[in-house]
Amino acid sequence: VFSSYDYPLNVYEDVFHIGVSECHQKLDKLGKDKNWDELVSLVNTGNVDFSRLPIKDDSNSLPSLYTPLHHAAAESQSSIEDLLKKGQLNALKNKWRNSIRLSSEKIPREKIKTLELPENVKNKSESIAIMEKSLHAVILERVEKLIQEHGVQLPQLAFLYEKGPFHYSVPMMYGGFNVKKYNDGIKVHSFCRVWGGSEQDHIIERNGKTTLKATGYDCAY
Repeated sequence: VFSSYDYPLNVYEDVFHIGVSECHQKLDKLGKDKNWDELVSLVNTGNVDFSRLPIKDDSNSLPSLYTPLHHAAAESQSSIEDLLKKGQLNALKNKWRNSIRLSSEKIPREKIKTLELPENVKNKSESIAIMEKSLHAVILERVEKLIQEHGVQLPQLAFLYEKGPFHYSVPMMYGGFNVKKYNDGIKVHSFCRVWGGSEQDHIIERNGKTTLKATGYDCAY
């Protein structure tokens, strides 16, 4: 049995149930408005990494990937600590590929240590970036059309090294991608349950080399 975390998806606003979409948008607005008390009160382990969802066919609505911690980083030390206690990830980057610490130039010196990347991420940053590109290639090879149709943001591999194995779901795939560490690299098990279904196991080495190890329903994860 694959035990994992659900990767925090960012998709077009109309893809999620309205309640889920509204939660994404509300948390982002509270962060922009610097309403820290209400923001922290609404955050829980299920939505702590939510970010604003873009609106399809609106060129002015783009995903910023600002989580609650991105918003709070330069402003509220107590909110930073509260969000980290609720499981907010430190390594997630915004749309401009900036980590929490680098997302604002206004972060006071005393907060920098709190927002340092986890050692497990910092020490492997180069290989994580390389393997992430290969992971994205595996995903796009299977479901690029669905990714584009639903505005799905591709996963950041640092999630694996800060939090643990994760499941990356793709709308209308009726399946997704399970990602875990494997030797010095990662293993990606993807599955689809429609039109007869299919499964694939890919091994991605730390240098980015990708090998398809198995296909069909006999894949062993």
